[in-house]
Amino acid sequence: MRADLLLRGGAVHPLGRFGARAVTHLAVAGETVLAVGGRDLESLRGPRTRVVELEGRCVLPGFDDAHAHVVYYGLTSFGADLTGSRSLAELWDRIRRVHARLAPGRWLVARGYSAVELAEGRPPVREELDAVVGDRPMYADERGGHSRVASTAALALAGLGPATPDPVGGSLGRRPDGSLDGRLIESAMRLVSDHQPPPDFQERMTGILRCQRLLLSRGITAVGAAVNRGFADDLAAFQELADRGRLKLRVNEFLSWELLPAAGGLGLRRGFGGGRVRAGPIKVFVDGGAAAGAVALRGAADQLWRTPPEDLKRLVAEASAAGLQVAAHAVGDGAIAAFCDAVEAAGPAGSRLRHRVEHCTACPPDLQARLARLGMAAVMQPLFASVGRSRAGGAFPDALRPHLAAHRALLRAGVPLAFSSDLPVVADPDPWAGIAAAVNDPQGALTLLQALRAYTAGGAYVAFAERERGTLETGKLADFQVLDADPFRVPSEKWPGLRPSAVAVGGAPVWGAF
Repeated sequence: MRADLLLRGGAVHPLGRFGARAVTHLAVAGETVLAVGGRDLESLRGPRTRVVELEGRCVLPGFDDAHAHVVYYGLTSFGADLTGSRSLAELWDRIRRVHARLAPGRWLVARGYSAVELAEGRPPVREELDAVVGDRPMYADERGGHSRVASTAALALAGLGPATPDPVGGSLGRRPDGSLDGRLIESAMRLVSDHQPPPDFQERMTGILRCQRLLLSRGITAVGAAVNRGFADDLAAFQELADRGRLKLRVNEFLSWELLPAAGGLGLRRGFGGGRVRAGPIKVFVDGGAAAGAVALRGAADQLWRTPPEDLKRLVAEASAAGLQVAAHAVGDGAIAAFCDAVEAAGPAGSRLRHRVEHCTACPPDLQARLARLGMAAVMQPLFASVGRSRAGGAFPDALRPHLAAHRALLRAGVPLAFSSDLPVVADPDPWAGIAAAVNDPQGALTLLQALRAYTAGGAYVAFAERERGTLETGKLADFQVLDADPFRVPSEKWPGLRPSAVAVGGAPVWGAF
């Protein structure tokens, strides 16, 4: 067989069995890797082979971002981006500009502010939103995705008032007199968003394409599309784009827990789908964000359970019986332990499904051992090691702090590790920033090879796609990126600035040019 494409004269890192070793040539036939090696691959050239001279450039497998909120990011791109705002006045200005161009009555969604970064040191309240948008329903999401502030009109459409009880796993912000200040914390966020009209299908597809451009520009060729509020037709939006030839990424689309009965009834199983779009895991929240009072901790008097342990057991048992993987948001050790309990109770069916602990933030050695024994995987955001650990440290007792972002310890315990960005919790999904954080982590540094594997083969593994992608070995999909510098030969402080000059999916360029 002759190669359709031959890249030569560079540092090609197939990873996999090659480890950190580089070769000079990559041969592609159709959508798959024909061979990797040295000058002997020149024999695969034919009259129609396209030859690309790398001239010393580096080739790596495409990144797999195992947990990014693709649809949410895309839809909120039509609203107000509050990322980096330094004061409430700046917040109002950004919201006002979007409000001025929206049709009357249309909901306005804003995202990305952080109260600790605002000069006032607090989130906005509903009356302040009202002063900007009047009677328009709107809400503004805090950057971490675990609280929001709604306008008076949005609260009214949802029927919320002083007499409304707090939902399980969340709370309504209240003043001393009992009136609502507009804050919606954890599961209370759904009380408003469930009354928001479903987004237009075409707008949803446009939002996905906007997110796709950003991901491809960072060398990401596959993504686990996580959900907050899952719509039944998110999967259809990805599939429609794939049918039109416009979806370039490989997508593992999460399904919200509400869709479990429908998914099981339709016969969906793990890995269901095609080369571009697959129905991924059932997503459920066990506890809240990495903040005091929001994480579920073992031995704590008061726990926040977005899904109480007994409900979690029922859900995991139902999913496991249907052959469906579960991706559980679990930050505290109590939440991770409850998920382990649920998988263990599901029996052998559960242990074969690679159930995923999303975030896996506080994971001490006994839980690391349980995850390994139960065949579970940790899907983590490596930037937490350099940014989140210091900010969230107060949410965890001293005994747990050595076990926050325990990447190296989890690997040593035999737990499969996949890295991700959690976009838009971070504004830029650049994997290199996370890789640098994991490699330079004073608490448990990974090698560059380990970090790269977590951001490539790790994502493929948790999506049951390790036989198809994740490395550039013979027979695997030719999903790769071309970089001007070899990360194995440049200092780690330069990694966050690395950008691919070209990205290919199935051997075809989808970003830049060879």
